[in-house]
Parts: sequence; structure tokens; C-alpha cells
Amino acid sequence: MNIVTEIVTFKIVESISKDKFVGIVDSLESNFHSKLSGFIDTELLFNDKVDEWVMIQHWNNLDNAQSASKKMFNNPVTEEFVKSIQPNSVKMLKLEQLGVWNV
Repeated sequence: MNIVTEIVTFKIVESISKDKFVGIVDSLESNFHSKLSGFIDTELLFNDKVDEWVMIQHWNNLDNAQSASKKMFNNPVTEEFVKSIQPNSVKMLKLEQLGVWNV
């Protein structure tokens, strides 16, 4: 199976600053995702035009990406992150890599 890219877009609750949220994500990545089987990396992006965050993660296969999503809501380590996002704003895609070009 090929590498899987997970793309998640969301908004955060208004009471949390950008800097605070970046710290929350740093903790999430250091203490949760990086400990999971198949995790490769995460990017965090922000779109000022629509006040929306984007997380891009890479996993070694779809099973590991799906397992991480299930564990996300049943772990005390993820609680601060989960409480920081607006649940109705979350959109998620998991896509299998078909090719890579470095030209």
C-alpha cells in the first residue's frame, strides 16, 4: 500500500490565539501522533482569508491513518486539541499517494 496523505481543515474556537493553538498542536504531535504506528509527519497551515486551519499528515498506510483518527477522541493527551476546534467546521480527506515528482 502507498503512503496516505490526510488533509484536515477546521476552525478553532475564538478564545484561542494563533500562538496558543500552535503550542497545542506542538504538544499533540510530540505526545500523540509521533508515538503512533505508521506516522510520518505533520504540517500545520493557516489561511488568513477564511480564518481556517489546515493540517496535512502523512502515514505509511490507510489502516494506520484510520486507527489514529479513531484514537484521537479517546485519549487524554488529545483533549486540549479536540476542545480547541469547532467540531462543525472539520472536513477530512484521506488520499492514497499515486506518484511523486521532484523535477
